Amino acid sequence: MPALLVVNMMLTGGVLAQTVLKKPPAAAPAAEAGSREGNHEAPAGEQGEGGHAPGAHAPGSMGPTVRLADFVVHLRDAESERYARMSFELEVGSEPDKERVNGSMVKVRELFLAYLSDRTVEELRGSEGIERTKKELLAKVTAAVPGTPVRAIYITDVVIQ
Repeated sequence: MPALLVVNMMLTGGVLAQTVLKKPPAAAPAAEAGSREGNHEAPAGEQGEGGHAPGAHAPGSMGPTVRLADFVVHLRDAESERYARMSFELEVGSEPDKERVNGSMVKVRELFLAYLSDRTVEELRGSEGIERTKKELLAKVTAAVPGTPVRAIYITDVVIQ
């Protein structure tokens, strides 16, 4: 039991150190998009790079993301007390879409909590479990928030105890 506590503390410390020391990767593209949007010299109908509207991202490139606060949920397990801590980021198409998602954040978080609390350890384990979770959550967000601009869901951290 003490060995498990030490391993748990080391993992938590590593995650915390990585979170604190990690610079946000989307800071430079967001600043660049903001400087293009702030340019008042361009004609009103001008399109940005690749024929897309300024602030929008090409279909093959990654758009802005919205980070959700970490989820800590009690997993469905009749034999023992099991918990999962998961972190998610939602990819959207543009900065205005990011604001729309932030406006629906309460509904999105409630949807994620309800889904995750019905899962078992086996359903969340491995790459297949992660992919299935992302796919099902994206379908639920799309159904629950009509006209949602969410393009993809990324699971950025998973710890199951």
